Amino acid sequence: MILSPLSALHAEDLLVDYYGVVSASSDTNMLKMAQDVFYTQLKSIDGIIVDDKRPDISKASSEIPLFIKTNAKIYFYAEISDDKTETGQPLWNCRFNAVTSSDGITHTATENYESYYKILVGAKNAIEKVLSDLKEPDPQFASADKENIAADFKTGVDIESLAGTWSGEPFADKIIILRGGRGFVIFKNGATMNIKISVKKAVIDGKSTNLEIAQVGKSNASFFPELSREQALACAAKAAPITWNFALTSADTLEGIKNTVIPTNDGTEQGTVNSSWTRR
Repeated sequence: MILSPLSALHAEDLLVDYYGVVSASSDTNMLKMAQDVFYTQLKSIDGIIVDDKRPDISKASSEIPLFIKTNAKIYFYAEISDDKTETGQPLWNCRFNAVTSSDGITHTATENYESYYKILVGAKNAIEKVLSDLKEPDPQFASADKENIAADFKTGVDIESLAGTWSGEPFADKIIILRGGRGFVIFKNGATMNIKISVKKAVIDGKSTNLEIAQVGKSNASFFPELSREQALACAAKAAPITWNFALTSADTLEGIKNTVIPTNDGTEQGTVNSSWTRR
């Protein structure tokens, strides 16, 4: 088999065995819904191949299942317990577990949801969070890492120091920057955009910048929430990757220009808008 240049650029897929949900909750309908949702959301994540290993697809398990040794790198399961808010409303405590098969170490992310709907729209972000550091490095990110190390010495910009949670992007819930010059933007509509961070000097609209943050992967209509649905769908098929050119104005502030599709009186066009991110 001859691999195309495009396919050769992608990192090796992460093999995940999915073991469903473990819970003592009596709400069987919620548990069945949740474990089906988690399976669907896992399958929708780029770069992941999922094998369904649930002991029983019709209900949650009462205890952590025994993992069957396979070629999978990750054994994934969720734990759910029910609680009450201060006002007496139901609260679902979800712990997402990714166990690395090579050493048995459990990596976790924990979120609380006040309704079924919030589990539906919010769980994918938590699942991606716990799996993000376990995926094979994408060649685009690996290349960025090498460039950033060299650029750090020339510019004095430390990419590693940017790691953390940021806000300020309109229509985004939060921005996560990881070590190594990568991260993701989590939109309020549930979409997630992978990004890479590079040291790159530029002068745009008269402003000097020294960082470029760029979209990685294909565009999605959900990346353009400021546009109408029809405009966003059209842009997703042809728009250039979204980029931000920033200057680090303080340890916790990035200011500069966002290059994206913007609405006009006649439709849309490629353009720039002012942008500012602040570390939380």
